[in-house]
Order: sequence, then structure tokens, then C-alpha cells
Amino acid sequence: MKIEYSIAQNSPKFNLQTWLSENEPKLNAVQLKKFGNIHQHYLELVDDFMEFLNSTDGVVDSDDRALSAIDIYNAIEYFKIRIQKLWLLFNLKLYKTHNVNKDTQVRYIVMRAFWIDDNGKPFRKFSKNLGAENKVLVKGKIPVSVFESVEDYILTLMWDLYYFEYISDDEAGYDEEGNIIIIKD
Repeated sequence: MKIEYSIAQNSPKFNLQTWLSENEPKLNAVQLKKFGNIHQHYLELVDDFMEFLNSTDGVVDSDDRALSAIDIYNAIEYFKIRIQKLWLLFNLKLYKTHNVNKDTQVRYIVMRAFWIDDNGKPFRKFSKNLGAENKVLVKGKIPVSVFESVEDYILTLMWDLYYFEYISDDEAGYDEEGNIIIIKD
């Protein structure tokens, strides 16, 4: 099919290099050690995405079906969402919230993190209940060791979900917080 205009002059521009460089994870040596395999996967995914975007060949899916223009658009969004999910892993942001037990009026501290849905929109997905506020806080703050263990827990959940969504055929289950986890045999 031929389109009726010059795509080089009349189209909105998606600059992959700018988008990637603006959001590129800046990992120090400790983080590189922690995220080594995930970072390598990220770099391979970015390379695959760049190769896909720069290809002028006919595009087919994993079942060798030719893709229509809308399928190609959706494939681009699929790559972008996968990359954004990995960015969430590299730049973890935890949000502290409180839940109150209706019967006892005890406040519980819950740490939450976001994920990205199939439309590219962030939503609250991961959570970890730390316990009653009066038992968790030391001098009004969450102890560093507790915070670090929550970070590790949430990062594991995020990677497990990413792995389940995109890489593995393993089975998934749920932990006591309702988060999806990979069940290893």
C-alpha cells in the first residue's frame, strides 16, 4: 500500500534516542551488580526495539503472520511499555500509605509501588504491609534495614511479574499480600 504524503515531512516524530536518553537508567557500581542480568536484558530489548523501528522489511509476528499498520503501532507500544516497566525496576519509587483497622483503629504502614498497564498508564500494583505504625517506626521513621528489605521484596515482585509477562512459561501464584509471584518447581 502506498500512502498519499511524504512521511518524512508530514508526520509527527518519535525520537527513540531522545526518549531513551531522557529516561536512561543511571546505575552506579552497586546497582549494576544488583541489576546486572536485568540491565543486560534491558540493553538487549532496546537493541531489538531499535532494530525493529529501523527495519524496512515486512514485519511478521512470532507466528509468521504479516502485521498491518495498526499491528505495527501496537508492537511499538508493546516495546515502549516493556522498557518503561524496566525503568520502574531501575528507579524504584515506594510510596508510604496507611491502612486503618476498622475494629481496632490501629494504623498500619503499607509501602506501595506502581506498575504499567497494557495501555501504558501507571497504576498501584505492588504492596507490602509493614505492620502497626507504633511497632514499625523508630523515632518517627522507618528503619533503614526495614526499608531496604521492602525495596528488595518489591523489586523481586516486579521482576517476577515482568518475567512472567514477557519471558517465562512458569506458573504464577500469589503471596500473602496478593502480589503475583513465580512458582518455581
